[in-house]
Amino acid sequence: MHRKLFIALGCILIFFGIFGIAKSSFKPIKAIIGQHYLEAAWQESLKNNKLSKPWRSADFYMIGELKVPRLKISRVILNSVSGEAMAWGIGRIANVGISSGSSPIILAGHRDSHMQFMSELKVGDKIELMMSDGLVKSYVISKTEVSNKPEMSLSAIFSNTGNLILTTCWPFDAIQSGDQRYLIFARSINNNTYSNNINNFFLFSQS
Repeated sequence: MHRKLFIALGCILIFFGIFGIAKSSFKPIKAIIGQHYLEAAWQESLKNNKLSKPWRSADFYMIGELKVPRLKISRVILNSVSGEAMAWGIGRIANVGISSGSSPIILAGHRDSHMQFMSELKVGDKIELMMSDGLVKSYVISKTEVSNKPEMSLSAIFSNTGNLILTTCWPFDAIQSGDQRYLIFARSINNNTYSNNINNFFLFSQS
């Protein structure tokens, strides 16, 4: 009887172990599959020369593509940081309180999937950005920073064509989501104009 009980308990532990592994692996697997699907849909969107959803029920649109030549990676950019959008790709944060003429492009994503590559980026790396107009803009990483709160102030931001800012949760190996955010600032190669305005923006909840 005791032997059967131990066998039953062992089976239960194995079941929960497999369930836990599967659950923890779901987000990275979804991210990989999602990026391949988004990439195909993005290319189709460029051919048709119009913004489109990757599928009919999506609550977001594809608006661009980010590439890091050194790492040989690319990410389709979505127009939203909603829960659904962040599950499938990286999203653009609306720059509330920042004038449109000098708005930096702020992209956010999960640290354990879509934005995991941020841990490999360093100052001097080149980033390419193509929006729906088909034009490719190049940026060079100028600095990195860790913020201790989701909301932060920006000052001395490159204006006109705008800066590029990437953000995700920090630290990369944390299990629980916290308030800290890791930011990467990249300046436009073709534009060195500064704005001394200080603006606040919220980095949203990422993990």
